[in-house]
Amino acid sequence: MRHVAALALAVATACGEPPARRAPADTGGVARPVRVRGTLRSRDSALFVVACGTTVERAVTATPASQLEEALVAVTGALRDSMYAELMADTTGARLVARETLFASSLGEGSRCDRPRYPYDFEAFGNEPFWHVTVDGAQLVLERPERPLELAFVADPPVTRGALTTIIARRDEGRVRELKIGLLRDACRDGMSDAWYPYRAEVRFGTTALHGCARR
Repeated sequence: MRHVAALALAVATACGEPPARRAPADTGGVARPVRVRGTLRSRDSALFVVACGTTVERAVTATPASQLEEALVAVTGALRDSMYAELMADTTGARLVARETLFASSLGEGSRCDRPRYPYDFEAFGNEPFWHVTVDGAQLVLERPERPLELAFVADPPVTRGALTTIIARRDEGRVRELKIGLLRDACRDGMSDAWYPYRAEVRFGTTALHGCARR
């Protein structure tokens, strides 16, 4: 039988016809975690996502831990309609299984697909008073409207125990030498934009405590 196959291949090559290529074999459904961002749609009790830069609609299975359905209800008012979402998902072929919702917002604020990809390990913020913290590797930066407008710290690696992630950061000069941020895995809404975030944040330094939302 192998001789017949070899002969057929030789004839095809001699006639100028390239041999047919086989489709890649199924890998057995090994999941690959990916970061997905785009428009999430709910239709007929099923979820679909159109990733930024594409027009392909892919079915999404939302695990309870992903908070994806919770975010959709919070943003749209019901398990229906559409919203912009960023999530971590396992994928095997055309199938997506949502594992974690990173951010969600109304399409009334735009799809956000034209914005750069999220650049930080963690980001936290609050309003009234305004404050903003970014964590990028070992650097933590605190921004506030009063002087100094920006303080940079060296951050220890995040420590997660259950639903709480804690980051301690330090600096060698100035009045504020140490800052601690706690990120609690619990849904949070931004009162200014109504965007949905997966963490509640608390920042403490000296006698100051700041509260707000966070994402990664």
